[in-house]
Amino acid sequence: MQEKAIYPIREVSRLTGVNAVTLRAWQRRHGLVQPARTEKGHRLYSEQDIRQIGEILSWLERGVSIGQVKGLLSEPDRPLASDHWQQSLAQFGEAMLTFHQRKAEALLQDLLTSYPFELVRSRVLQPLLDQLLGLWRERPDGELLQRFWLSWLLAHFGRHLIEQEKGSPVSLASWGQIGPLDLLWCAYELVNQGHEVHLVGPCDPRGVTLLAGRVPDRWLVLLGAGLGKRELAERWPASVRLFGALGSLYEPAWLAEQAWSPTLSAALADPRPQGTSGSEGKGT
Repeated sequence: MQEKAIYPIREVSRLTGVNAVTLRAWQRRHGLVQPARTEKGHRLYSEQDIRQIGEILSWLERGVSIGQVKGLLSEPDRPLASDHWQQSLAQFGEAMLTFHQRKAEALLQDLLTSYPFELVRSRVLQPLLDQLLGLWRERPDGELLQRFWLSWLLAHFGRHLIEQEKGSPVSLASWGQIGPLDLLWCAYELVNQGHEVHLVGPCDPRGVTLLAGRVPDRWLVLLGAGLGKRELAERWPASVRLFGALGSLYEPAWLAEQAWSPTLSAALADPRPQGTSGSEGKGT
């Protein structure tokens, strides 16, 4: 008996962490996850479709490229090829060292279209950034390469933020010391999940109060390192959710008081009441 298709693409994206663009690319390019359609052409996914997405993610996490996954779903014992993530990291690193901007753009665009962003970030972008930040110690042109490619990455992800469509509005800020691209990557992930992001940048509890009425009253704040006792004594409004792995640097009791979540997805799923405004975006 065929399972009933009930989940729209926006909901599937929220449940699985795979954005709508990637789900559509899997269907069109690779014949993966074939949802039903409404009379108006909107995609509707079943529980079986969601389980298949989970299987696909499992293969991708193991280093299998998306082009190989369909064959492995039917023949899971087939020998695996070399690690796709390591290959992508090596190709991207070579493009950066040779100043090959077009190659870097094509590689990044393919990764962002074909794979969930969290995997691209953890397996390619973050290791690449770590390498980039250490180049000044290893090469005479290292500082030049670092400045150029940091600016290039900031421009690439910033462009996506500028071109975002209307969605569920949220203010995004940071508190404490974070990496140069961490907040922008969070913004990119939120946009892909249908949010309209107002990127505030570094902010403290007083800043939230000062901006009241001018930005969305639902706040997500990426918690960074280096906060002292004076800063930690400040109280955030109830509309704020703190998140981020660096929260583990602070006392558990304080984190519990602040409604902290270790990840962005956990902060979004937090059931506790929070300020909201604006309209929800739609997906097909």
